[in-house]
Amino acid sequence: MNTPLVSALMKYISNQPIPFHMPGHKGGRLFPSFPSYLQMDLTELPGLDNLQAPEGPILEAQTLAARAFRSDACFFLVNGSTSGIHVMMMSAFRPGDKVIIPRNCHKAVWGGMILSGVHPIYVQPEYDEDKCLPTHVSPEALERVIDENPNAAGMVLTNPDYYGLCPRLSEIRNILDRYNMKMLVDEAHGAHLIFHPDLPPSAGQCGADLWVQSAHKTLPALTQSAYLHVGTQERGSGTALSARTAQVHRLMQSTSPSYLLMASLDWARAYMETRGREDLSLLLEHLFWTRKELGKLGIDTMENYSRPELFGIDKTRLVLDVSMHGYTGFEAEEALRKAGLQVEMSDFNRLLLICSVADRKEDFLKLTEACRNLFQNKGNAGKMSRKLTISREIPRQMLSPKEAFEKEKEFIPLKEAGGRICGEPIGTYPPGIPRFLPGELIDAHGLNELLENQAWGAHLFGVHAGNLVSIIK
Repeated sequence: MNTPLVSALMKYISNQPIPFHMPGHKGGRLFPSFPSYLQMDLTELPGLDNLQAPEGPILEAQTLAARAFRSDACFFLVNGSTSGIHVMMMSAFRPGDKVIIPRNCHKAVWGGMILSGVHPIYVQPEYDEDKCLPTHVSPEALERVIDENPNAAGMVLTNPDYYGLCPRLSEIRNILDRYNMKMLVDEAHGAHLIFHPDLPPSAGQCGADLWVQSAHKTLPALTQSAYLHVGTQERGSGTALSARTAQVHRLMQSTSPSYLLMASLDWARAYMETRGREDLSLLLEHLFWTRKELGKLGIDTMENYSRPELFGIDKTRLVLDVSMHGYTGFEAEEALRKAGLQVEMSDFNRLLLICSVADRKEDFLKLTEACRNLFQNKGNAGKMSRKLTISREIPRQMLSPKEAFEKEKEFIPLKEAGGRICGEPIGTYPPGIPRFLPGELIDAHGLNELLENQAWGAHLFGVHAGNLVSIIK
């Protein structure tokens, strides 16, 4: 039988790499020993309830999750936080609404803009030029944007981001409250936050109207399983918002949802309620030791990183800046892979490791030993000096994302795209912030910036084979 995907999965598993990446269950370490998971792959049978109209065990499981995450209502998602972002944007906003959107939001937010028909008011996050690292929108920047757009319906933001950086959510909530604006939070990487007092507060604790969490990223749950929450604080539309969210949830979820995914959401909540605080405390101890050992090697673990626009850092996220050792993050990732460790992601300067309650002390011992071998062999070659050009400009918006999506597209060479309207996000990675978004005018300055970065060897996303980009025809 020719099964390339099955074969690839079996090969990866047989190599037994140490998984510092999602999903958070790390190969099923924390799952209970059921007779057969495949036997639980069932459908809407008597006694098993229906996600489209829950009134039995699914409803009870969602209610328990709402209690655990301190929300008014929780909806299970079987196609990830991406669908949750789409649901909450379609629930909270109406076509034509102005919505404040940070430029470094996850690409699912761009899909949400298309589906909801909103008009984005873009705002740049702050940017650490020394570390080539985008952070978050500051409260001061938000105030300036609202002064120019006091009729905006709300804001979509991220907490925490991929690197574990958390914005000043409570301050942002207070600013939005003054203008009766909604706060929607992509908390895909923060489902664990509420289970330990030494971690930054969750979106629910900061008064979000709606927030979505990828259970599979940091909790013991299966990939694609996620929670969508409605806030507990009534802001004049709480009941209506819950009803609207339920309606859109039914529209956007499969009518044949996976019971395995829903069961893993139930299990992850129960596990974290029972063991979460204890296991997170142990994880934080392991990470404290790991950072101390890596610090002896001269590796910056960014544990004390701070900036005015940040509330703090999720201490369960391990970020290693390897630039002082003359490595790119890409080179260091490849070297660790050869040593039997797989990280979640690398960028030009850093390695990013996702850690969860399923990680073991021996995993961190092997990580520190691998890093010791890696960096002692090369020595300190000096800080990587190459800097990419990352503009703070926001291009002129000619069409809304939905209007741009509906237009016919064509592909032309990137160098010839000046003066045309962008058809899909284009930018430099890292940092991953789009230089041009669908519906925006590709100006000469921004185009030259992209070409310059590409000449430096940077990766450009949204650029296809032959160096072609999508533009409005």
